[in-house]
Formats: sequence, structure tokens, C-alpha cells
Amino acid sequence: MGLKRLRGSGALFLAAVLLAAACTSGDDTSTESSGSDTTSGETTPSATGPAPGVTDDSIKIGVTYVDTEALVASGLNYDLGDHEAVYTALFDAINADGGINGRQVEPVFAPIDPTSPAPAEEKCVQLTEDDDVFLVTGFFLTDAVTCVVSTHATAVVGGGMNPERYEQAQAPWLTWTPDTDQPEAILRAMDERGELDGTVAVFSNARDQETLEGTVLPTLQDLGVEPVEIGVVDAPPDDQAAMLSNVQTIGERFQAAEADTIVIVGASGQDWPTYMGDNTDYRPKLLFLEFTAPRAFYTNAATTDTSVLDGSLVGGTYGPDTARFDEEAMQECVQTLSDAGLETPSPEDFADDPSNQPYQAAFQACPDVAITQAWLEAAGEDLNYGTLAAAADGLEVHIPGDPGTLVFGPPPAGDGDPQAYLFEWDPDAENYALIED
Repeated sequence: MGLKRLRGSGALFLAAVLLAAACTSGDDTSTESSGSDTTSGETTPSATGPAPGVTDDSIKIGVTYVDTEALVASGLNYDLGDHEAVYTALFDAINADGGINGRQVEPVFAPIDPTSPAPAEEKCVQLTEDDDVFLVTGFFLTDAVTCVVSTHATAVVGGGMNPERYEQAQAPWLTWTPDTDQPEAILRAMDERGELDGTVAVFSNARDQETLEGTVLPTLQDLGVEPVEIGVVDAPPDDQAAMLSNVQTIGERFQAAEADTIVIVGASGQDWPTYMGDNTDYRPKLLFLEFTAPRAFYTNAATTDTSVLDGSLVGGTYGPDTARFDEEAMQECVQTLSDAGLETPSPEDFADDPSNQPYQAAFQACPDVAITQAWLEAAGEDLNYGTLAAAADGLEVHIPGDPGTLVFGPPPAGDGDPQAYLFEWDPDAENYALIED
């Protein structure tokens, strides 16, 4: 069942044209040119702004990605593919075709350890101050994107948007990661199916508290749903004993309140099945508002029993992974990788080993590069943050892995307003299946 997203309200436009004197990550070069105003006959200046990392014949692009070695060290055994090789192949293909408006793309890579905030901060400083890139794309965990787009006033493709981050942004920013109006759309879709008719509790992590308080609870109130309990995990994510105690204590409260339906907020919602999976005495229906949460649980090599997901639903963008992989634009991107000598096997090849996901590198890089290329091309030859910001409004991009078209603009369309879908757990396939009319 495909469901049109609902737009939120009150979000501010984040990508206004920046002044030439605006703070940037290093290079404060700005370009000014004149154009003719055909309505008045007067000559007026075109959009201007900083242009770090831009020369007459090159553009520096920063690329962040998950450091899988750090994941393995923390007990999460994933093969997510060779991100650096995939991004390199895609940028090489662009460069071989003449680059972007005559400029060659120069990627600068920065692997990120997602288990600690410190490495993300270090790589942010590296890319924006030491390498002086024009734009950063790739992987951003929660608030990490603000270091780039706010603190260091550097353009971004990617990361999670919300109203507070919109207001803080000091450089143009687009993402294909759904923003805070998607949980609302998912909740409304679940309500239409009667999934919220039971006794509802809400589970979240402190990292997702802004989404919980700013979107989820107000939407439930609007739908006439009053949670009997709200549980927020505040234990350090690297302290397994504290996490176990925290989640199980919340579970005891939910069970005592006879909650039979749990709305699970945010990407860190994997905490519930991870730490409650062994409790077979309490198996409420789980409603995930973010696909990353259950996927991180059922694809982990350490997960041997997925029965805690029986009867669960999840909302998100187009999928499942096999459908994303088979989508026409994704297949074109995969062909580009194949031409470069890189293998990108289908998710179907790893049905028996869900922790082995080498296709994830393409799933991240192909949309990132598609938006980056389209946006930079739309900004024109006079590339700076002013022309880039102007090019964002109305930009249309068909990203690989989604049959729809993203149409960008002022928030809440900074994410291109992707369509939301619902999926239900298939215990035989041990995966989620798209709910279709």
C-alpha cells in the first residue's frame, strides 16, 4: 500500500543564498557575476557566496562512510561493501564524461566509526578545515551532520533533517533520508489500518527524543491515541549491561500497563528486539517508524531468533532491498560499477546470511552521487553556495533505488518528499514484505 507523505508545518527554509562574507570552512572565495534583468533592462548581480574547494577545473567533494572495522570491534559483524571503491567508480565515470560543468570531481574520503561521536567530529574538521571541501556527502549519524552544515558552514547531501537542524544550517543542504514528517505519515498510515487500536506504549532512545516529542507524541494525540507508557532509553550505547537493564526495566513497565502495541521511534529502535528478544512471556505487536531499527537487528549475525518480530510492521521508503536493487536507476548504477570492475551482487544472494550486505555500499553511494551530480549541474558554471542554494528549489532527481521522483524545495521538502510505504514481517523469509493494495 503506497501512501503519500503528509507535509509538516513550521519548518524554515534552510538553504537561503549566503552572503560573500559568510563564515565557511576555510576558503572564503566568492564569485560575482552580472546578468541582465530582462524585465527592467537593468543589470543585477547573480547569486553569490563562498566556494570552498572549487577551482576553474575541479571540485572537492568529501565522502563519509561507515567504518565496518569499528562495527566488528563493537560486536556488529557486517560486510557493507567497499564504499570507497564504489564512490570512486561513480565519480570516475562522471569525470570520464567531462565532469560537472567542465570541472573534475576530486573525492576526499573519511570513514566514520558510528559507535562513538568523537571520530565523526574529527572527520568533520578534517574535511571542512584541512581538506576544505565544497560539499560533504555520505553517512551521518544523528546530529553529526550539524558539525558540517552548521558549525563549519559546508554544503551537505545526506543526513537526517529536523526543524532544529534546519534553523542551524549555515550552508545549502539536501538529503534523500526522510525527514521528521515521515514518522507522522507512517503513524497515520498505521492508524488507517487499525494498527493503533490496541493499548499503546511508545519506546524510544534518548538520541531520538526530539522526534519522539516533536512529531510522534503530537501525532498520536491528534489521532486520539493516548499511550499508557512512554519509555526512553538513556543508557550509554557502549555499555551493554546498562542497556540490557534499562530496556528490560522499560519492558516490565509496559507489560505491567498491559500494552499490547509498541510504537518504536527512530533508528536506535533496534534496542527493543535486541534486549527483549529472549522474553517470550511478553510479545506485544511492534510498530517501527524507521527501517534501520529492525534491519540492524535481524541482519546481525549474532541474531539467531527473530520471533520477537512476528506480527510487526515497519514504515519507510521503497523496498525491500531486493526491490531497491532491481529498480531501473539502481541497475544502471550497478552497471556503472560493473564496468569499473566492481561486483555488486543482489541481496537475494545473501538471504541465508543477512549480515553479509556488500550491496549496501551501492545503496548509499548511488543516491548520494545522483543528487550531488544533479544539484551541482543545476547550480551552473558559476558555482558557489549562492547558486547552489538557488538550484535546490524545484530540483527534481530520480534517485537509484526508488521508482519515484524526489522534488526538493524549502522544508519539509529538503528531503525531496519521498513516498512512504508500509511493510509487514514475513517470518518464513525473515524479512519485511511491502504491503500493497
